[in-house]
Amino acid sequence: MSSLVENIQVEPRKGPKYLFFDVEVTRIVDATPTVKLFDLRVPGRDSYRFQAGQFVQIDFPIDAKVTRRSYSIASAPDGGNSFQLCVGRVPDGLATRYLFEDVKVGSILKGSDALGRFVLPDVVEKETCFISTGVGIAPFRSMLLDGYARGIIKAPVSLFFGNRHESDILYRDDFEHMRRQFGLHFFPVLSRQHDWHGPQGHVHVHYTKFFADKRPCTFYLCGWRAMLDDARAHLTEMGYDRKDVKIELYD
Repeated sequence: MSSLVENIQVEPRKGPKYLFFDVEVTRIVDATPTVKLFDLRVPGRDSYRFQAGQFVQIDFPIDAKVTRRSYSIASAPDGGNSFQLCVGRVPDGLATRYLFEDVKVGSILKGSDALGRFVLPDVVEKETCFISTGVGIAPFRSMLLDGYARGIIKAPVSLFFGNRHESDILYRDDFEHMRRQFGLHFFPVLSRQHDWHGPQGHVHVHYTKFFADKRPCTFYLCGWRAMLDDARAHLTEMGYDRKDVKIELYD
């Protein structure tokens, strides 16, 4: 899965060539039947520096060619030389097929320095809402873990996370902990599990109700284009300015 940072002022991920270096796969977790978590470390460095919400580019040696993809970092910066990727399998996707079938613990790939401006401000003083579906949750986990750990979140934060089934809710324990410990308003929304006692249906129904009073808020959106287009249209219709809507597109 490749992703493109728009951040409203479109910031394409294609740009200057960056230095690539070895990254080693140290752990692989089957999060769901279609999502894997990959822990990677940079063996030649004491630390891998990144800001919560940024992405990394990975090169894959496929069919004697180099296939490059961009992935949001799902872990929070901790000063070490490791980071985590949350990757969903894309039907007929060359890179995800390679990741899911060929990459093992100990595999060496080529990775870049962290890139992108899809990040939180130095201090979160304005109410903030995160809206995502599927593996689009990755940068938000990073942002929330880091933001709460550093104490920079000074305003209410809500997370609307759309999935089909309860078993698809990635990092659920982390977000439930943030809800209990820090007061995160966590709304896992399921569209195809009718015995679910939480929010059901499309994720758009629920954040539009939550912000029906149109109070000031900064929105961060991450997911597939159709979801993002719908969300941006809903927020515009509600009267929110484009500068208050930050977007990361997965395509």
